[in-house]
Formats: sequence, C-alpha cells, structure tokens
Amino acid sequence: MSVKVFKPQLFNLLPDLGYSGVELLSSYLVALTIEKGDVIVKQGSLDKDVFFPMNGRFSVFEKLMIDDSDVVLQTATFPGPSVVGEVSILTDSERTASVMAMEKADCLILTKKKLDSLILDHPVLMVELQKTFASLLYERQTRMTNKVKSIILTEDESVQSRLDKLGKFTGKATIVSQEFANALFEKA
Repeated sequence: MSVKVFKPQLFNLLPDLGYSGVELLSSYLVALTIEKGDVIVKQGSLDKDVFFPMNGRFSVFEKLMIDDSDVVLQTATFPGPSVVGEVSILTDSERTASVMAMEKADCLILTKKKLDSLILDHPVLMVELQKTFASLLYERQTRMTNKVKSIILTEDESVQSRLDKLGKFTGKATIVSQEFANALFEKA
C-alpha cells in the first residue's frame, strides 16, 4: 500500500493544508495496515506518533480508578478517515486515551522522528497542521460538552434541579434576564 493512494482522503481530512501542504505532508508519512484488535495509541504512553486512519472503525477507551478498581470507559467509536494522537503533540504530554482498531484498516503514520523533521524542514506547514489538530480537539471537546449538558438538562423534571445538577459539572448555572444574556454573549 502506498501513501499516495490516500492523498485525496488526506486532503479531505486536512483541507486547510491545501494540496501543496498535503503533498508535502505525504512525503513524511508511512503507510501501515492495522489489524482488528491492534491498539494504536495506549493511554499513559509518552510516544508522539500521529495516526491518520484512512478507513476501518476505531474505538476510544479511557481507564479510571474507582474504589481501587479499574474501570474502562468506551468514550467513542469512529470511522476513518480521521486523526488520532494529536493531543499529545499539542500538549507534549502522555496519551489521554487508548485507541483500538475494531476492524482491519489502512493507516498513515507521522512518526515522532518524521514529525521532528517536518518541524525543521517546513515550520509553516507544521503550524497549519497544529492549528488543524487544535481545531479537531476543540470540536471533540465541544461535542462531548454538549452531549453531557444535553443528558443533564433532560434528566430531571424541574428546571431548577436540572440547573443544580449541571452546576456540579460546570459551575453555577442560573436563569438570567434577556438583557443580561445579551450583554454577555453574541446572538446565535
């Protein structure tokens, strides 16, 4: 399998890079076939490879400790094409979740070594790529926040009990006048 086969998908995934940016990025990527059950990112790991699954399905898992017991949350399942592993690049921290292939898939990988070369060789492209990663992270965080709010705000019968529950997660939630809301926020 060749990286160039996936350039159209990569462009659709990273349109802000433009065709020339995707062309440059492609020269730093390695193509790999991922088997069902392969863990491509492991929570707690310090590795910095970025994965671009081009097809297949993947699930995201997070481990928590509750009363000295390991608890695993399956927080998402998504299809390729997608981006995986961008959080540790942006934050220079350990992996925040594990990602497992739920079926065989083709994947492009930007290794840490190639990433370092990309930074030195094409810093402007790397800035654009990081902005794209940040945008993806923002979209995921916003989607999760909206999902949690939606669940909380539809669970109880009384508005005040819903607001009290929401306030436990977000800070104080209060019904305000339209005038106050208009002073704080742009109209949607």
